[in-house]
Amino acid sequence: MMLRVALLGLAVMLVSCTAADGERSAASAQGRFARFPHSMANRACFFSGRIDNFEVLNESNLMVSEGRRRIYHVEVSPPSTDVRHAYGIQFSSSTGRVCGNPGERLYTRNGSFGGFPSAVTGVYRLDEATELAVRAHFGQVPALPAAPEDGDAEAIEELVTEIDREEDQEN
Repeated sequence: MMLRVALLGLAVMLVSCTAADGERSAASAQGRFARFPHSMANRACFFSGRIDNFEVLNESNLMVSEGRRRIYHVEVSPPSTDVRHAYGIQFSSSTGRVCGNPGERLYTRNGSFGGFPSAVTGVYRLDEATELAVRAHFGQVPALPAAPEDGDAEAIEELVTEIDREEDQEN
């Protein structure tokens, strides 16, 4: 009877350790490959021949520049270390425009042999604020501070008003 209880306890402990380890690895994978929550209004296209610069965010996300004013967030699938280590990229599309439609591919150059193309699954044009948010999401820049809540703004305004009154009384 004692042996059964000990074996049952050991089995429960092993299952709980395995579950905790699975949860940890799922959480780290989610953070590593998490998608940026774009609205559908931001979907866009660019001409593949006009791309003059790119920046890799992670294994399945990059930012490409079309001139100095147009920046796009490009999502590809499946995630690949070929994307992370790319020193050159090329897009393939039947129309010359890359929009995240079926059949569009990203080819990378990174010095390795036999790299597989990635499917382009999303293209989003970024304004300055969204570009900063995407960079923060993928750990390229520190996260933006949260906007103060209305109660905090009122408290700050009251404090400033109180300081102004004290300065007026001193003068």
